[in-house]
Amino acid sequence: MKKLYFIISLFLITLLNLLPAQAQKVGLVLSGGGAKGLTHIGIIRALEENNIPIDYITGTSMGAIIGSLYAMGYSPDDMEKLIKSEDFKRWYTGNIEERYIYYFKRNPPTPEFLNIRVSLRNPLHKVKTQFLPSSVVNPVQMNIAFVELFGQATAVCHGDFDKLFVPFRCVGSDVHNKRPLIFNEGDLGDAVRASMSFPAMFKPIEIDSVLVYDGGIYNNFPVNIMTENFHPDIIIGSVVSSNPGKPKEGDIMGQLENMIMQKTDYTVPDSLGILMTFKYDDVSLMDFDRFDELHDNGYKRTIELMDSIKSRISRRINLRQLERKRVECHAGTSFPQDCDSWGKRPAETLHPQGVSFPRPGNLYAGGFPAGLFPADFR
Repeated sequence: MKKLYFIISLFLITLLNLLPAQAQKVGLVLSGGGAKGLTHIGIIRALEENNIPIDYITGTSMGAIIGSLYAMGYSPDDMEKLIKSEDFKRWYTGNIEERYIYYFKRNPPTPEFLNIRVSLRNPLHKVKTQFLPSSVVNPVQMNIAFVELFGQATAVCHGDFDKLFVPFRCVGSDVHNKRPLIFNEGDLGDAVRASMSFPAMFKPIEIDSVLVYDGGIYNNFPVNIMTENFHPDIIIGSVVSSNPGKPKEGDIMGQLENMIMQKTDYTVPDSLGILMTFKYDDVSLMDFDRFDELHDNGYKRTIELMDSIKSRISRRINLRQLERKRVECHAGTSFPQDCDSWGKRPAETLHPQGVSFPRPGNLYAGGFPAGLFPADFR
């Protein structure tokens, strides 16, 4: 009898130890920071290689771009391939892809600094002065790319970011009403595009009659969004930015940041999780050609902290199973929440036109989505 009690007690103790591990959920929070956000990809790679789960993602600006790609099912290798591609370079340079130039009306090149147009019909009321561009980067190519990159993911998840490969949130800024906007549904491309629209650098977009700018203006590290929306057991935070310091006389971007950006709390309480902070003094907003260096910084720091991470996170993922789930999503199956055993897709989860999830490495092969005209992207 005593032996039976011992076996039952041992079984119950083992069961109690296993239950928290099985239920444990991990949230990844990614800060904004321009090209410095490439560090996030190295962190994700190190976590995956060590079987650490990522159950939820929140991000702002560049953190929203990296977070959304992972949330759609992109692996670190897929993200690296995209970031290093000529297609991505067009995003941040504003150069329009050759096959789309035909669709856009361009004014002939001119050496003029100031251009004044006068209507002959009503010269007093229709004087247009074109003094400065609306943004440093021409938004046309980026807008086209975002439709092609995120459009199918939006269709498959029916605009519900909880039904992505990994549930996702990102932050934008309503500067008119002085408040952050949290995106949990709608067009994924619009949400990400708004979240990274740094004033003057990228043109803002209008969503539901609201002009939305970079989420970093009000919340550049959305830990509170993670806790309020997903309630994870533990958070892993990656910070590649900091609150603006005193601007220098010749530093226009620094002056803009001081005028625009509100102070962000870049901390994660120890009781909530693990924080990785990266200090970069010589990396500019657009240094995307430094991928290897920035990626490796994130990877190495995460590996250095892996023992600590594993001590806090007892649950593990099966990497083969994760890859199979990812491949099925890329092949056009539904997202995991809508799949039966990650393989069978209910008919109602299909887009009416039967769109499939975009395969990495072939992001721009499909041309314009049906029903959309280039004029919509101006």
